Amino acid sequence: MYVAINPTDTDEPPAYDGDRSNQIQFSCIDRHIGHVNVLFMDWSSRKVGLKELWTLNWHTGKGSVPPFNRANAWTLAGGVVPTDWPQWMRGFKDY
Repeated sequence: MYVAINPTDTDEPPAYDGDRSNQIQFSCIDRHIGHVNVLFMDWSSRKVGLKELWTLNWHTGKGSVPPFNRANAWTLAGGVVPTDWPQWMRGFKDY
Protein backbone atom coordinates (compact mmCIF):
# COMPACT_ATOMS: atom_id res chain seq x y z
CA MET A 1 0.00 0.00 0.00
CA TYR A 2 2.69 2.48 1.01
CA VAL A 3 6.46 2.20 0.79
CA ALA A 4 7.86 5.11 2.81
CA ILE A 5 6.40 5.37 6.29
CA ASN A 6 8.04 6.54 9.50
CA PRO A 7 6.02 5.13 12.40
CA THR A 8 6.66 5.97 16.03
CA ASP A 9 6.20 3.60 18.95
CA THR A 10 3.41 5.87 20.22
CA ASP A 11 1.30 5.53 17.03
CA GLU A 12 -2.09 4.13 18.00
CA PRO A 13 -3.89 1.41 16.07
CA PRO A 14 -6.58 2.51 13.62
CA ALA A 15 -10.05 2.93 15.09
CA TYR A 16 -11.42 1.04 12.08
CA ASP A 17 -9.90 -0.82 9.12
CA GLY A 18 -9.04 1.94 6.66
CA ASP A 19 -8.38 4.71 9.22
CA ARG A 20 -5.14 6.51 8.33
CA SER A 21 -4.47 9.19 10.96
CA ASN A 22 -0.83 8.25 11.77
CA GLN A 23 2.11 6.54 10.08
CA ILE A 24 1.79 2.94 11.31
CA GLN A 25 -1.83 2.89 10.18
CA PHE A 26 -0.68 2.92 6.55
CA SER A 27 0.57 -0.64 7.16
CA CYS A 28 -2.14 -1.79 9.57
CA ILE A 29 -4.64 -2.95 6.95
CA ASP A 30 -6.57 -6.20 7.24
CA ARG A 31 -5.36 -7.60 3.92
CA HIS A 32 -4.87 -11.27 4.80
CA ILE A 33 -7.03 -12.25 7.78
CA GLY A 34 -5.17 -10.25 10.42
CA HIS A 35 -1.87 -10.12 8.54
CA VAL A 36 0.01 -8.10 5.93
CA ASN A 37 2.98 -9.01 3.77
CA VAL A 38 6.09 -7.04 4.72
CA LEU A 39 9.24 -6.50 2.68
CA PHE A 40 12.27 -5.83 4.90
CA MET A 41 15.42 -3.87 4.11
CA ASP A 42 17.42 -7.10 3.69
CA TRP A 43 14.99 -7.96 0.84
CA SER A 44 13.35 -10.75 2.83
CA SER A 45 9.59 -10.81 3.13
CA ARG A 46 7.11 -12.56 5.36
CA LYS A 47 3.58 -12.49 6.69
CA VAL A 48 3.32 -10.15 9.72
CA GLY A 49 0.40 -10.03 12.15
CA LEU A 50 -1.29 -6.63 12.40
CA LYS A 51 -0.59 -6.38 16.14
CA GLU A 52 2.97 -7.55 15.45
CA LEU A 53 3.62 -4.30 13.57
CA TRP A 54 4.22 -2.60 16.94
CA THR A 55 7.01 -5.09 17.78
CA LEU A 56 9.08 -4.60 14.61
CA ASN A 57 12.37 -2.74 14.64
CA TRP A 58 11.16 0.13 12.44
CA HIS A 59 14.26 2.23 13.06
CA THR A 60 17.24 2.28 15.40
CA GLY A 61 17.24 6.03 15.90
CA LYS A 62 19.53 8.52 14.24
CA GLY A 63 20.17 12.13 15.18
CA SER A 64 17.13 13.58 16.92
CA VAL A 65 14.93 10.56 16.11
CA PRO A 66 14.75 8.18 19.09
CA PRO A 67 14.91 4.40 18.50
CA PHE A 68 11.62 2.58 18.04
CA ASN A 69 10.69 1.06 21.42
CA ARG A 70 9.75 -2.55 20.65
CA ALA A 71 8.26 -2.98 24.15
CA ASN A 72 5.87 -0.06 23.72
CA ALA A 73 2.35 0.27 25.13
CA TRP A 74 0.88 -1.72 22.20
CA THR A 75 2.87 -4.90 22.90
CA LEU A 76 2.45 -7.67 25.48
CA ALA A 77 5.82 -6.59 26.93
CA GLY A 78 4.43 -3.07 27.30
CA GLY A 79 1.28 -4.27 29.06
CA VAL A 80 -1.38 -4.14 26.35
CA VAL A 81 -4.48 -6.25 26.99
CA PRO A 82 -6.95 -7.44 24.33
CA THR A 83 -9.59 -4.89 25.32
CA ASP A 84 -7.14 -2.03 24.63
CA TRP A 85 -7.29 -2.77 20.90
CA PRO A 86 -10.05 -1.41 18.68
CA GLN A 87 -12.95 -3.84 18.35
CA TRP A 88 -12.04 -4.89 14.81
CA MET A 89 -8.53 -5.99 15.92
CA ARG A 90 -9.31 -7.73 19.21
CA GLY A 91 -9.55 -11.23 17.73
CA PHE A 92 -6.12 -11.03 16.05
CA LYS A 93 -3.08 -12.75 17.56
CA ASP A 94 -1.26 -10.83 20.32
CA TYR A 95 2.51 -10.22 20.26
